[in-house]
Amino acid sequence: MIDPLNFDCIFRPAMDSDYDDLHRLLFSCWMETYGRQVSPKTVRRFTDEDCVGEHLRLFLNSMQVADIAGRVVGAINQTDGCITALNVAKEFRRNRIGFSLLHNAYMAGGRRLSVGAFNISAIGFYERCGWKESGRLSEDVCGAKIAAFLMVRD
Repeated sequence: MIDPLNFDCIFRPAMDSDYDDLHRLLFSCWMETYGRQVSPKTVRRFTDEDCVGEHLRLFLNSMQVADIAGRVVGAINQTDGCITALNVAKEFRRNRIGFSLLHNAYMAGGRRLSVGAFNISAIGFYERCGWKESGRLSEDVCGAKIAAFLMVRD
């Protein structure tokens, strides 16, 4: 068992061997974030169609992970200046892992991201990291339309 208060964290590119850890992490974080925001039908579609697996098939090669003792505890994707899929395992939050992943993605060229308008804690986190709202949009979350904010950082 990893002590969530005393650990060494390595930030590195995702590898094919991270697939199972990433699938668990992204699935868990999606359910926590969107599970009560969308209909049960959308949750079933998310699970039945393996939306996490599809996301990983598309973006695994552009993801960065936070690795503690060989376990993926955080992940972010940055493609074409857009940051997506920032996730940190619940027990490792508030240890600056999310901040470090976001900073690394920003340094690699990520200048915009979207966040669900309902996700007040994530919006606050991004604002504390220097991001600002620059517009509103509607995101497709596994077939459900969710109001979202576009956030940018110069």
